[in-house]
Amino acid sequence: MRSLFRSVLLTSVLLGACSSGPKYKIDDALLADVPPSDKAQMLQIQSELNQASEEKNKAQSDAAIADKELSVAEAEYDKAKADVNMAKAERDLAESTKDLNKIASAKSNLEQKQLAKDVSDAKIDFAKARRSHTRALFDSAEQRIVALQARYEQSKAQLAAAKGKKPTADFSVSTFDEQAATAQRKADDAKMTADKRQLEATQAQGKYNQLFQKLQMMMGTQPQPGMQPQPGMQPQPGMQPQYPAQPTR
Repeated sequence: MRSLFRSVLLTSVLLGACSSGPKYKIDDALLADVPPSDKAQMLQIQSELNQASEEKNKAQSDAAIADKELSVAEAEYDKAKADVNMAKAERDLAESTKDLNKIASAKSNLEQKQLAKDVSDAKIDFAKARRSHTRALFDSAEQRIVALQARYEQSKAQLAAAKGKKPTADFSVSTFDEQAATAQRKADDAKMTADKRQLEATQAQGKYNQLFQKLQMMMGTQPQPGMQPQPGMQPQPGMQPQYPAQPTR
């Protein structure tokens, strides 16, 4: 039920980030008789819009994956917590026997289980930070699309003015310039937020991997299922690289 609620919430957050686009628009039909050679800037912006749309879809997919990764990390933590309780019970039993060898072994096992719990806790923090980053990337891509749409309308307004066309009685290129500038500021702010979330996720990953390596040194064994160091996410076209690559599973 908790996973279902989180999935519904994720969908609501992502859909809620969507925008209807620029307020001021110019009908493409107004420029239908303008030669394609005069529309080079418009075509370039359309190409950037296609790329931005792909980035948004990728960010949405990554956000859904990150949400599921958090569910897995929480399940691993529940198991690690139960293991600690079991190890405490085994230590208490060993102490009741007064056998120093059994007591030492039980205490060593408890110490290992407690560290494994700390690793699982850090993994949850990393999963949350990674989810936050992917959501910020989605919002950044969405705002970039709105900014490009505003630039597209700005380009049309500039071309209309250059060709002596007047779509409305109160038509003014400055209105479209201001609209594009406002949209770009929002896109810049969204990107700054995504960059901040990226740093937070990288720091959380570093803490997790540090604890994981400490656990492996204590165990003196190969990584166990559910306790692998986290690999980095693949960079997305046109977006900041995400996390530094770590040893693969």
